[in-house]
Amino acid sequence: MKRVSSKRPSPALVISILALFVALGGSAYAANKIGTNDIKANAITAGKIKKNAVTTAKIKSNAVTGAKINEGTLGAVPNATNAVNAVNATNAVNSTNFSRYVSTGLVRASAGHNVLVLQDGPFAVTGHCLDLGGGAVRAFAVLTTDQPGSSASEGDGNAYVNADFDPGDELEIGFSAEGSGPQSNDTYGGYYDSFTAASGDAHTFLNGEIASAINYYGATCSFWGHAVNNA
Repeated sequence: MKRVSSKRPSPALVISILALFVALGGSAYAANKIGTNDIKANAITAGKIKKNAVTTAKIKSNAVTGAKINEGTLGAVPNATNAVNAVNATNAVNSTNFSRYVSTGLVRASAGHNVLVLQDGPFAVTGHCLDLGGGAVRAFAVLTTDQPGSSASEGDGNAYVNADFDPGDELEIGFSAEGSGPQSNDTYGGYYDSFTAASGDAHTFLNGEIASAINYYGATCSFWGHAVNNA
């Protein structure tokens, strides 16, 4: 009959097995017991953090400051959007209002010539430089229209055409400057140089001033002024 060996494990084998269990138990213990104080300062680098591992819930309130934010990635907050809209609306109104304003600049003419001074809607103002002979000239401005049923008046109230200012009609506006020496009717003030003109379709309602001068600003005749379309 075969005998079963009763040979005991060697001391070296026992020590090896014990060492293995201690090592395994120690690792489990370390994994469960490592705390904040056990981590060296600056030991965890960006490369060691898993992508998308840091969530909103893990960020302390007010921890991320403005200096750390890329402003270009942010949309407009509601109040800022409203402010931008308000500015854009104001700019649009200002642009529309400014487009209603017409300034002639200085328009020059030589004796015997006519020049276009202002044009808006169906209305035009022409400057006439009439040669009177003997070195004398007369500068005056004339308002015309290309729309039937228009209305017009000149500043001092001596001429007023109500809904009967038609193509081919002419209305002299402001005082004329006449003679051989320097002269300007602008010295009389805006009241006498002013005019109004309303189109028959009510799309143009001009209120403006036109001045005339002779032998001023290096020209035989000079004209200048402005108008606003109030329609």
